[in-house]
Amino acid sequence: MAQTFKLVQVFPASLEKVLAARERRFEDLSKLENLKGQQILSQTHEGTVKITKRAFSLADKIPDAIKPMVPAGFLNLEETARFDEATKINRFEVTYAQNPDRLKINGVTKYIDEGATSRREYEITVKVNMALIGGILENQIASSFKKGIEKDYDNIKEIL
Repeated sequence: MAQTFKLVQVFPASLEKVLAARERRFEDLSKLENLKGQQILSQTHEGTVKITKRAFSLADKIPDAIKPMVPAGFLNLEETARFDEATKINRFEVTYAQNPDRLKINGVTKYIDEGATSRREYEITVKVNMALIGGILENQIASSFKKGIEKDYDNIKEIL
């Protein structure tokens, strides 16, 4: 089973301004509370696609009762995000590097210009392949991602 969710956020600014603020938020990760634990591993370009690799952990996002059942380092994750600057679509995949088949998060974010305002639409699927606690972890990870996206939305609005 997998956990999928969608989220739509409207920004009170043009798409151009939102995308500029989106980039600025990564200039100093230590300034934004929800980004402090993240580490940018690399950023490259392939044509109009900007590829960003980052590392982060969700280990503090799961209930203490489940932690003993989760392999050490399981929630130390790596993300590869591919943002197409032409289409304004970000496709990302998050995996547990030591065993990508055990945990996979796939998502698509579309940035849409609406003139004076803009919006972004998320669709994210979380899949944990682990007996007994996989569903619980999927729900916890999906909930954590939603909260992170909402904080990111607030960060971008603040930068605007």
